[in-house]
Amino acid sequence: MQLERLAIVLRPRHSNEAIDLGVRIAINWFKPLYGAWLSFTLPIIAILWLLLSWADASHFTILFTIWWMKPLYDRIALFVISRAVFGDAPTVAKSLRAIPTLLTKTGLFRALTWARFTPYRSLTMPVDVLEGIRGRSARLRRGAISNYIGVNAVFLTLAGFIIEQVFPICAMAFMAMLSIDGSISADIIIDILEGDIDSLYALPVGLYILGMLLWEPIYVAAGFSLYLKRRSDLEAWDIELQFRKMEKKRNKTSSTLLGLALVIFGLGLVSPMTSDASEDNQSTRAQAIEQSPQTLKEILQQSEYGGKIVKEHLKFNNDKEKKKDKEKESPKKPRPKPAEYTNQGAFSGIAGVSQIILWVGLALIIGTIIYFILMRLPVLEQQKKKQFKPPAEIAGLDIQPESLPQNIAEVALSMIRQGDSRAALSLLFRASLSVLAHRDRIAFHSSDTEQDCIRRIKRSHLQSADFFIALTQLWLAQAYAHRSPNIDKLERLCLEWPTHFDHQSQWEAK
Repeated sequence: MQLERLAIVLRPRHSNEAIDLGVRIAINWFKPLYGAWLSFTLPIIAILWLLLSWADASHFTILFTIWWMKPLYDRIALFVISRAVFGDAPTVAKSLRAIPTLLTKTGLFRALTWARFTPYRSLTMPVDVLEGIRGRSARLRRGAISNYIGVNAVFLTLAGFIIEQVFPICAMAFMAMLSIDGSISADIIIDILEGDIDSLYALPVGLYILGMLLWEPIYVAAGFSLYLKRRSDLEAWDIELQFRKMEKKRNKTSSTLLGLALVIFGLGLVSPMTSDASEDNQSTRAQAIEQSPQTLKEILQQSEYGGKIVKEHLKFNNDKEKKKDKEKESPKKPRPKPAEYTNQGAFSGIAGVSQIILWVGLALIIGTIIYFILMRLPVLEQQKKKQFKPPAEIAGLDIQPESLPQNIAEVALSMIRQGDSRAALSLLFRASLSVLAHRDRIAFHSSDTEQDCIRRIKRSHLQSADFFIALTQLWLAQAYAHRSPNIDKLERLCLEWPTHFDHQSQWEAK
């Protein structure tokens, strides 16, 4: 590995500082990073969306499938970041040419199956993608990399999960704030998130994908920075880099001195060698070389250089036997392993607890999803409707069939002609709730407000939903804003009411 080409400063860092460095890496090289990321990811997401929509899959299935394929998208981002950090940021074309290798030789099948839910994904992915090792060696390597800083990778994954979930909600709330005419209100946003408006349910899915496209490269860069920090700690990259710089500097100095020596030696060859002083020097040098072994022996025998020293002291014979008996009685304690290779410590314990919490949370989420799927099965919905007992009152209004007259539309028309439009609206609204609760088995609760009733009617997909919503809006304007409705419109509602809510069917249901 060419450490000299690193474009970042290699020094000991705290794990949180390494995550900050990863964010800066993503920002610094955002053009090649996001260019390759979007060029690879957007077509895959579009193909998945079209195929699942053609198969009539639910929006949740589309969202879950796109989320599940995130390890596939992350590989192109890691490819760009790993080259950019070493001073060779690839172009979009070069990154796309590396796709076959990234799909076939980086452990993608493992990442998309049993290792999909690992909280260390951002930290251990470089082991599969960059180091290219497999089997037991890869498991040991991932364990060594995730030791001590695994808890930071867990919190990074958790932070990413929260960001991706909160982003659509915040984006829709921001849209509601910018809506001047009130076309996007809080009730509409709640209906969209709960799936009551099918035509707009693609909006939170699209916003989630947008948040994922913006966040995921940063997540990969932060995990890669943690990986570099851990490898630097294990292999002392910073020290090695300093030694390499020193060696390079020494080589430059040595080459300079060698050149200078050659120049001097050449000048010496040109000059005449006939002087008596030079002959004396040569004879003295030859004599010193002959006497050097003897001189070296004399120097080494001195006490400063480890000369032999003999020391004598008295020792009892039974001391050796006592030592042997003690060694037999007390077995040797196992030598403690270095702290670097043990999984004990505060951070390892926190990482283990965090992993358990994540798995438990995942199990709860999956159980909740299965529960809601089962509850929406037609058989169970029919059983729930049969077991449902309508409340006697809703929003303070009596909806029992006994409290209503027989000819509701005629009674309401007579009230309108007498000038009591509030009583007419109240009668129509109470009768509609009574029919919906007793005949259509809508699961109203006594604590429901008018808006709650509207939401429940939307979910039921009844033909009378639009009529009931229009009637409820008139009732809200009359009851709370004290705005009297248009008489012609109110009379038209009275005439249309029997076509939507047959009163006789209500009594048959009872």
